[in-house]
Amino acid sequence: MSILRAGLVGCGSVSQRGILPHLSLEDAREKIQLTAVVDAVPERAVLTAQRFGVPASYTRIEDMLDADGVDVVIVATPIPYHFQNALAAVHAGKHVYVQKTMTATLEQANELMAARDRKNVKLAAAPGFTLFPLVQELCNLVTQDVLGAVYLGYTCTIGFAHEQESIRSGQGPLADIDPSWYYRPGAGPLPDVTVYALQLATTVLGPVSRVTALGNKRVPLREWKNNSIAIQVNDNNMVMMEFTSGALAMAVGADCQGSAQLPWGGLGVYGRKGSLEVTQVDWASGYPLAFQINGGLWNGKDVPFEETHTFARALTDQPYIQGEHLKLDEPHVYADIMELVDAITQDRAPRNSGEQARHVVEIVEKARLAQETGQTQSLTTDF
Repeated sequence: MSILRAGLVGCGSVSQRGILPHLSLEDAREKIQLTAVVDAVPERAVLTAQRFGVPASYTRIEDMLDADGVDVVIVATPIPYHFQNALAAVHAGKHVYVQKTMTATLEQANELMAARDRKNVKLAAAPGFTLFPLVQELCNLVTQDVLGAVYLGYTCTIGFAHEQESIRSGQGPLADIDPSWYYRPGAGPLPDVTVYALQLATTVLGPVSRVTALGNKRVPLREWKNNSIAIQVNDNNMVMMEFTSGALAMAVGADCQGSAQLPWGGLGVYGRKGSLEVTQVDWASGYPLAFQINGGLWNGKDVPFEETHTFARALTDQPYIQGEHLKLDEPHVYADIMELVDAITQDRAPRNSGEQARHVVEIVEKARLAQETGQTQSLTTDF
């Protein structure tokens, strides 16, 4: 099997903490090797290439693509730049992995997917919850009607802000990474963090048909290295969804203190016969590690609510996340990338599909529109 050549676009926090260290390990290099990095900050691009032994560095993706030294492009820029970089790569005939959220608008997502199909390349998008075995078990139990008809769901991503990342407190181009993009239009907690909740909920409950939402700005200014950042997007969000199955669910995304009982990125699913709640989430990846079902329909028989069935998995049950990878940040991003690598070599569709990512992009877009107008919005996509 030939080793795929990869170009990384965006050498900021997620790349320095996660993508680059993971792809530098020997087992990763047996399948994929970084041959180029791109960053808008010239010194950061050069120093990143030197630090991780990458042969080439650029400040523009077009220059990297013109050099024709990559098979796969990994897009890890701030969200507002995902589309232009991913589209440039697809137009050049490259396979693409895009960090979450895949694009800033549904129109962009549609254009990117259409280009993917025209160029017959593979596109994978984050976060790929379908890649973790416990999520597959959770989905199977819901599909098998162990809970009965699902009425309600709840998921949350509470307590996060990019300026608080420790890597950004250092000095020099590899640590002095400006987080202000996070609070500008096209970004914010809803597409950057609540996306985990939306991706998990749609993985388990399927497509959404209608969305309404509330949101506001509770803190007008934030501080980073004695610089004030004006907040231009809602930092307090509540998204209500109606799924095509008829289930209703709420997803919350806000930078406040979280719950001591409900884990960040967790999920509750409540059916007529039983309830399911995620009780443990791996902080580094967002993967659910344990859930329990109270009551339910087991082997054709109703069991009392007091009867509990518990399911658990270790992070090592994700086949890609083994050995030294367990010690690094962003292990789910590494798993997402390696899923694309295997999809390319096996000539199959990636399980972390662009179709689901596009659907989540539309949920975010329609939620924002609902916040602005006070009107429930219908969705046009599914997966």
